[in-house]
This record gives sequence, C-alpha cells and structure tokens, in this order.
Amino acid sequence: MPLCILPAVSPISRSEIDSALFDDVQSRVNQHGKTIEKILVTLVSKDGSKKDYLMNRNISTPFDCAKHMNMLLAKRAVLALTSYSEGDTHLECMNEPFRDKCGFELLDFQNEKYAAELNKAYWRSCSVLLAAVLSEGLRDHISVSALHCEVPKSHFAVDIKGLTSSLSQSDLRDLSLFARSEFVSNSIPFETVFLPAELASDYGYDSSLRLCRLGRFVTAVDGPIISRSDQIGRFSIVKALSKGDYTHVGGVSLPAAQKTSSFLWEKIVENAKDAVFMTEI
Repeated sequence: MPLCILPAVSPISRSEIDSALFDDVQSRVNQHGKTIEKILVTLVSKDGSKKDYLMNRNISTPFDCAKHMNMLLAKRAVLALTSYSEGDTHLECMNEPFRDKCGFELLDFQNEKYAAELNKAYWRSCSVLLAAVLSEGLRDHISVSALHCEVPKSHFAVDIKGLTSSLSQSDLRDLSLFARSEFVSNSIPFETVFLPAELASDYGYDSSLRLCRLGRFVTAVDGPIISRSDQIGRFSIVKALSKGDYTHVGGVSLPAAQKTSSFLWEKIVENAKDAVFMTEI
C-alpha cells in the first residue's frame, strides 16, 4: 500500500535553526553572566510525600532535581508534571529549566493517568530522532521541512528535501542501525529551551516557541519531549515515499521500557510497512 502523509504538526521553516542558535537562546534565557537566582522546587513522590530543593532559576531542570532524590527514578522519568501556581499545571521536558518556584511530579511510561500524553511525547521524540538521523546519516545535504508526530497506529514521520536518489529498503535498514549506534546507545539528552514571546522577535519569530536539540540537530517542537535517547527502545525506519522535491520517511518504535520478542517486533515492522499514512505532502 502507498505511504501517504499526515499534516505537519511542527513546521520547520527556518534553516537558521541550528546548534549555535540554540546555545544563544539558552544563554539569554538563562541570563548568562547575571546573578543566579535561587528558587524553591518541591518534588512530589508517587506516595504523595514532598521534598523541597533549592535550585537555580532558568538553569536547573527536573532531571537535575530528581537526581538528588534517586538517580534510578531520574533516569526512568519521561516527563515532569509541573505546577507553577494553582491551576497552572503543565507537562514539561525533564531537561528544560525551571522558570520559577514550582512543584512537580515525575512521570514514567508506567503512568496510566497520563498515558495518552506520554505516548504523544514519545512519538514526537521519535520524529526528532528520525530527523536527526536523516540529517547526519545521509550523504546528501538535506533539509527537514516538517515533523509528523500525531500519527495513527503509532507511527511517526519526517518530510525532507534535497535527496538526489530514492531510499531503498537497504538504505532504511542502514539508517535504523545508525540511529541505534550513534544516538540510542549513547544516551543523548533531548535538550529543550523555551523561547518566550518577548525574545522571539529578535530571532525573526512572531510568537514563542520551544526548541529541541538532539546531538547537533535542532528543531522547533510543538510539545514536550522525552528525557534521553536511550528511553527509545526498538526503532525501525520502514518506508520512504518521494513526491516532487520532497521525500516522506516513516518509522515505528517501542519505548525501551516496553519489552517485546523479536518475533512480535518483526510483525509490528511488517504491519507498519503496509500502514496507510493519511493525506499528502
């Protein structure tokens, strides 16, 4: 069956989004060179118990805070459920700095209450990983035009431009192996920084946005991202479809916390190859 394409949820329209821009935004948001401001952060455990930590505003992250309590829990945590004030609760990235005094909970893949949100964050992160793999693993100088992460039946995809030839199944297998050897196995953090509206215009943007960096690859994302690349388990790039100047590349994955047999995984991959991705480029 043909691979069709979902509407993009996080367009990437600026080639200037790179690691240097990420560093510059991060430095400005962190108020580099200014006096460090301390804030009180409350970590709420699963049993309801609370513990206060004195952290650095716009520098310390939920992961930094969680390490003080338990490194194993910190590594398992996927997202932080953060409350800056009563009624102002958000799911945030484990590696995104605290903006102010707050309380937060650690969410892992076993959390049933926020399973849908965790699932969305996982596929969003897989699309970022796929974009990074294509950007660094292909000989052609390609540009990433869109990420697709709200994909039915647990698929994710990326639109790229600049390929000089089609991608074969052998190419996709090699890229999948590259993803594991260069990213997943190296436990690379998904770094994120929120660019507020008051600074966005300095970079040519009309509104606030969140930037995500994985290795050297940087993109804008439309929601929270998981903590580290090794939280991604089985990962396979299964299909590529070219139309005009664009190529749509799709994949399937399972979290590292979700174990499965090789037989079942092969079935998942085969089914994904025949899946229908809706709409067009």
